[in-house]
Amino acid sequence: METQKLDSLITRYGEVYLFATRKISSMITEHVMKDITIEQYFAVRYLKKHGRCSASQLAEVCGVNRSAVTAMVDRLVAKGYVSRIRDDEDRRMVYLDITEAGDQVYLRGEERLRQLVESYLQELEESEIEAFVSIYEKIATIISRNGGM
Repeated sequence: METQKLDSLITRYGEVYLFATRKISSMITEHVMKDITIEQYFAVRYLKKHGRCSASQLAEVCGVNRSAVTAMVDRLVAKGYVSRIRDDEDRRMVYLDITEAGDQVYLRGEERLRQLVESYLQELEESEIEAFVSIYEKIATIISRNGGM
């Protein structure tokens, strides 16, 4: 692809991406995650889907440093959504796990998120939705393979 065309597409993508992510984040915060932040919800969601893990693992998945995860987990523990569990064999090891209250937050969040996304996807043709999701999956694969840059 010629450089000028690629530059134009990158500019268009940047404009729509920044607008859409800012607007979607705002809507998710307002309509979906009323009692926790998006980052906290992502952590709860990860624990629900993948089970118990260490704070280091969660920091890696969230793409933040260990101290940021510690502060976030402290807030989730205070709200009763996550628990810290010491390893019986090695008391230095602490695992994070979702609680029953965290399960409920996860289920409510998933349903609200589904409703929000569905309201927008309904305005697209099925083939457009398939293409949109496939492209996002491909981009995620490329990013994962290349380590983010």
